[in-house]
Amino acid sequence: MSRRKQCQEMGQGAQGVAMQNFARLPVFLLSGGSQDSRADFIRHLMFLLTQNFLTGVFLQRGDGGNPLTLALLARRYDLVVVNSGNDASKKHIALGTISGGEVGDPPWSLGWEGDWSGFIDGLLEKMSEYGRRTPVWGCVLIGGRSSRMGCPKHLLKDRQGKTWLENTIATLQPLLDGIVVSGGGVKPEAVATTLRIPDIPGVVGPLTGILAAGRWQPLVSWLLVACDMPHVSAEAVSWLLAGRRPGCWGRVPKFAGNERLEPLLAWYDFRSIHLFEEQLYTGNMRIGEAAGDIRIDHPTIPEELCYAWENINTPEQLQTVER
Repeated sequence: MSRRKQCQEMGQGAQGVAMQNFARLPVFLLSGGSQDSRADFIRHLMFLLTQNFLTGVFLQRGDGGNPLTLALLARRYDLVVVNSGNDASKKHIALGTISGGEVGDPPWSLGWEGDWSGFIDGLLEKMSEYGRRTPVWGCVLIGGRSSRMGCPKHLLKDRQGKTWLENTIATLQPLLDGIVVSGGGVKPEAVATTLRIPDIPGVVGPLTGILAAGRWQPLVSWLLVACDMPHVSAEAVSWLLAGRRPGCWGRVPKFAGNERLEPLLAWYDFRSIHLFEEQLYTGNMRIGEAAGDIRIDHPTIPEELCYAWENINTPEQLQTVER
């Protein structure tokens, strides 16, 4: 197969992925009204987005009809609005009456005397709905040096003879849309079919895990879990995911009275991946750098869930846990 043919097929594949995901991305076509009224609308909308700690972009013209272009923009902005003339698309924000179709249901129709407060409330709810549609995958990190433990921690076994990795995957499976493993090391036979994603060349530690996951599935969100947290629970994961909202690019929690973040049992929206990409080029491999970004929430872990974030690094800690 020629290189040109390969590139064409790759482009068609990317277009297909974008089309499949487009229905849940916060991308709207701006329809109706005059050119001046649309300009006024966009100025005020962008101001209100900023007031609500959201980011937005408006495509005046150009490749606005290309799903791949819009999907790429949706990975960097909370809202994408495309100037579409009188196109009566199903996903549109309407100013006045649209020729060739009906005005969308409120609050997606904003006439000349539109209720901005109600419109923004409705828009935020719609964006929340899209966020809930975004698949959540789990990425379990294994293969660290385990120098203090003296053996691979993901292969440690509980009293029933099950490895920590088996238990972690079993806990996550009912809650998530898919699970992958990141890192080297042997996988137990019980989870041998769990997909392992390759590391990013030249990148070490947890940073390679979140980057590899984000590049492999660029339009899903990720729950990043370290293999040395044997008490990960459904309750802790549900608490993390319950706090998703528009403008939140991740939830990296912390313990009460401690400002140190816990990025290895945390949820990351797909928009946060470019924060880690940017960090990569600084040469800083510490995942906490990007995890501390202002667009990522840092909630305090409820006292009754703190056990889930307990990581075990030494034989002494392991003995304490077993007792």
